[in-house]
Amino acid sequence: MPIFDQGYQRWTGQLSGHTWRWLAITRHGVAAQWKGWMVKGVFFASLFPVFVLWAFLALWGLLEQKSSLLTPFMGLLRGLPPEVLEGPKGYRDVYWTLAFNSFFSTELYFTMLLVLLVGPNLISQDLRFNAIPLYLSRPLRRIDYFLGKLGVIAFYVGLVSILPAVLAYIMGVSFSMDATVIRDTWHILVASLIYGCVVVLSAGTLVLAFSSLSKNARTVMAAWLGVWIVSSLMSSVLVNTVRRDWCPVVSYHADLLRISEALTDAPTARRKLAELLTSATQQMPRPGGLFGGILQKGRRNQPPRPNIPPRALVIQPRPGEDIYGNSSYPWQWSAGVLTGLFVLSVWTLSSRVKSLDRLK
Repeated sequence: MPIFDQGYQRWTGQLSGHTWRWLAITRHGVAAQWKGWMVKGVFFASLFPVFVLWAFLALWGLLEQKSSLLTPFMGLLRGLPPEVLEGPKGYRDVYWTLAFNSFFSTELYFTMLLVLLVGPNLISQDLRFNAIPLYLSRPLRRIDYFLGKLGVIAFYVGLVSILPAVLAYIMGVSFSMDATVIRDTWHILVASLIYGCVVVLSAGTLVLAFSSLSKNARTVMAAWLGVWIVSSLMSSVLVNTVRRDWCPVVSYHADLLRISEALTDAPTARRKLAELLTSATQQMPRPGGLFGGILQKGRRNQPPRPNIPPRALVIQPRPGEDIYGNSSYPWQWSAGVLTGLFVLSVWTLSSRVKSLDRLK
């Protein structure tokens, strides 16, 4: 490649530091990936859980206000216990936590699909066309290159998970019309932001590491499917055969869900809801009339029914879960697995993408 010496030329543009140079890579990557119709399809499909969460928080806010606008929707609220209908403000923490946790559980599938569609080409395409030396020949550091590629993953993860959760929280606060809602639910907003960062760092660095190992994007997609789907299948097989509490940790998907449960404190909310439903069931009026008297007469000599949560009366808990459906193994196990994958991904990226690469 010939180099022509043109002498000194005065720079007339605006100088900028290294802080935001990675943003140019992110902007180009986001625009290039948005051109695919599959990415758009997954994004629009992911809006359905968002609208469900928004609708729930809006209805809950109207329920707290005892608004007349809630009259057409009273059929949807008949399953709530009387205590909740009479004083919904005392149970907003439980229902908000379960609503956000269910949203993250559903939205994680769309997040994994977007990472599958967006991530494989981010570095493998540069390796295939030998474009990394062109990147690093400019005033761009390796960390800027990595941050720029990771920013593409962060944009799409934030678009389907973080941003909707923040908007949903603002909507819930607005419909409640009560300042105490921030005191009761601020931890949900913080948990949503932290969980979004965990997904971005874990899934983003992992798919970038896979992308740096091959020039073929299909190979990278197969590796990602192996971590996502195959690990979940292996976990299900181990749960049904080995039946130990550590079996769900094998699943990458389950590890991310476990972190979500720990951050939002969903186990406590499920336990409180089960106790509330059990109390409401026990306080139901006894059947009257002729048939009610016959039923009560036949039950006089029976021992009292134990106070067992409703879930335990239906099915036995699976390995790794308690009777409330919560994960019984410590969340630190899942955090350890995700941390190990993150460290391995960073080491792979640093060893595969070097600043001393030469054009071939």
